Amino acid sequence: MRVILKGKWLIVIAWILAAVLLFFSSPDMAGLLREKGQPSVPDDYTSVRAGKLLDQMNEQKGFGDTTDIALVFHNPAGLTDRDMKEAERAINKLEKENEKQRGIKQMLSPFEHEELENELISEDGKTILVSLVVDRMDRSAEKLSEDLYGAVSDTNLEHYYTGQELIDEDVIRTSEEGLKRTELITVAFILIVLIAVFRSVVAPVIPLVTVGISYIVSQSIVAFLVEYVNFPLSNFTQIFLVAVLFGIGTDYMILLFSRFKEELSIRENVPDAITETYRHAGKTVLYSGIAVLIGFSVIGLSEFNLYQSAAAVAVGIVVLLAALFTIVPFFMAVLGKNIFWPAKKSLEHRPSRLWTFAGRMSFARPLLSLIIVAAVTVPFIITYDGGLSYNSLEEIGDDYKSVKGFEIIEDSFGPGEAMPVTVVLKNDEKMNTTEYMGLMENISAELEKVDGVAEVRS
Repeated sequence: MRVILKGKWLIVIAWILAAVLLFFSSPDMAGLLREKGQPSVPDDYTSVRAGKLLDQMNEQKGFGDTTDIALVFHNPAGLTDRDMKEAERAINKLEKENEKQRGIKQMLSPFEHEELENELISEDGKTILVSLVVDRMDRSAEKLSEDLYGAVSDTNLEHYYTGQELIDEDVIRTSEEGLKRTELITVAFILIVLIAVFRSVVAPVIPLVTVGISYIVSQSIVAFLVEYVNFPLSNFTQIFLVAVLFGIGTDYMILLFSRFKEELSIRENVPDAITETYRHAGKTVLYSGIAVLIGFSVIGLSEFNLYQSAAAVAVGIVVLLAALFTIVPFFMAVLGKNIFWPAKKSLEHRPSRLWTFAGRMSFARPLLSLIIVAAVTVPFIITYDGGLSYNSLEEIGDDYKSVKGFEIIEDSFGPGEAMPVTVVLKNDEKMNTTEYMGLMENISAELEKVDGVAEVRS
């Protein structure tokens, strides 16, 4: 610690330079999220293998890199003749658009395929469904959405595009907005807690600066790892980093500052107080940090990349511990007792009346203490039903167009019309024979018997 205190200015300057250089030179995290941040499972899972077979089929059909998009026209009061003409006009415009502009490879609509009218116009007469196969043409999901909406921008009828790719884009957008809110709320709560603990306007700033630098450096390192060594990434990686780094970083600094405050009251000079602080409280911080580091590192051994992405926190813990043992001593050495300004009370530690009372009551009346704890916890335990939801749309709400489109299809046709389950069969010999057609019919009939299957098309 003496060495760190002697070179404190050089160390802090090095941290600032590293943070600035990494921030401006690291790959764009938003771009990496769109490219590599979608939840995925290992290649040996059947859904992944089926997806690869579908890609092969699309290549054979000349579709190339395509995605399925659903377009819905909707009038909650019921579609009028005028609405039907407006929808038909929009669909005709889509068909006439240059393929190089929109990339539409295939379209199924009730106006061109009358035999599908009952399938593509809802029974309640409120919704028209149009199925599109669209060539990505190296476009991002955001650009793809802009192009498609641009083609029907003059349509005077409520309409939305939806599909897995557009929903994934909205998930990323909502996670970015959620990250901003998380950062603001985290900073606000940390300020409130630290001001309440230390009665100081200086002490709360130090954790924010220290953890803020740690977060910038950690995120930049993770971005480099994702770009060059395919480190796991998800929409939650940055939120994990913010929540954990600011959470435990603040906790550790409260411990360090509390010990430093005590040492200042009994030591002759600030360097001695810092050395004793880290000799005792520093060990606790180090051991606790190592435990958290191990925990998040082990998560990286899971198969699901969403969980693997939490391993980024392990990178953040390493950076945070380095900052706690180098940046925080700098502030302690430079500010000394002024860290706790404008608190006028003695720096000597005094027992808390609240916790003294709580401890004595728990020891003297353990049964009463258990009853109080039970009164708080039991209602939550009883009312929790353990229910799980696998609906990813619940994460982003219905403020996004892709979600609105999906919900309209779900209400009018059922969720399977927006994102049907696809069964893929591959054989070494051709299957366009009477024998195989009969086999397909038998398979379709068996699938229709499965609970939750509304209809099978083959």
